[in-house]
Amino acid sequence: VNKHGAAIIGTRSTAAMGVPVSPRSPWPRAFAAELNSSYSAALYGSAGRVPANLRVVWPTLLSESARLSLNGAVACHASSSRHPPNALYFGDGAIQHQQTALWVHQPGDLPFAPSGSSVEVTHCAYSGARGGDDVRPSRSPMWFHMMPGSGITVEVGRTLLASPQTFGHARSKHMHAALVSGDFRSFHRLLRNLTEAEEDAAEVRCWREARPQRRGCFPALLAYDSVQFPGWRRRCFPAPGCSSSELVMLAWGLEVQFVTEQLDHVRCGSAPHALRRCTPTDAPVRQQGPSCLRAARRLPALLAVKRGNRCSLPVPLEPGTFGDWFERRADAEAARLRR
Repeated sequence: VNKHGAAIIGTRSTAAMGVPVSPRSPWPRAFAAELNSSYSAALYGSAGRVPANLRVVWPTLLSESARLSLNGAVACHASSSRHPPNALYFGDGAIQHQQTALWVHQPGDLPFAPSGSSVEVTHCAYSGARGGDDVRPSRSPMWFHMMPGSGITVEVGRTLLASPQTFGHARSKHMHAALVSGDFRSFHRLLRNLTEAEEDAAEVRCWREARPQRRGCFPALLAYDSVQFPGWRRRCFPAPGCSSSELVMLAWGLEVQFVTEQLDHVRCGSAPHALRRCTPTDAPVRQQGPSCLRAARRLPALLAVKRGNRCSLPVPLEPGTFGDWFERRADAEAARLRR
């Protein structure tokens, strides 16, 4: 616990990756056999790298026979503690609008990622209302969901665990809301447990200036590169038992950006020894770049799996001004990558 009453977890580097998957539910044989062979090679660059605690699969990287074997084996719009481990499901309005993903149910929440460790994550660019809070394009930091099996890895750096056990339920909830909207001033005040009057007297730089929400205005925040909200329960699926561990990067990135705009900070390959800088053509980057929302309705492989399980097909993201703006932004990023 540091001087601000916040928990910084160790400096030991850990990674629960690169181990053979051991399905504990009756996955279709063709699908299970392919995960650690050709699918692993496509996602990680070599076979046998799919993690045992797999939580996401990209259907477009599967062979046609593996996709056909999934007919009747995938639940639609459901993630529940009643499911057996490794149950497969699609999400409607999926985590961070990641429409190209097939999710894998695992019981319990992921453990905290210690400072200096690396974790696999998912991210899709977003701006708008989330859980009653506004994601602001010019301010909200980049959020990830910790998802083993995604193929994209980030290092958490010096990380803060904003858990109810450390800060209390109400305080951690307000900390979460502050970061969603990029309100570093409020987050700083909650972190240090200050009243507004105490904050006026605290060592705060430049918050009266034109850009009061900059992280650099608050010295206490410079001690951290990221914040984790473990097992955050939210309405990510219309079903009980839904939670996800969230990672917020304070030192780089904005929530409105695609991962293709932060390739200097994300890694591909298998951990811990074969990680390398991602390129725009890497398979996991293609899944989580502009395709995460713009191509979901244009991918025959994904649509075939959904139809084979009688799941609703992807729909445009909030049609109208907001959805149209995001579609244009995704198209512009795709065009930039082609240049």
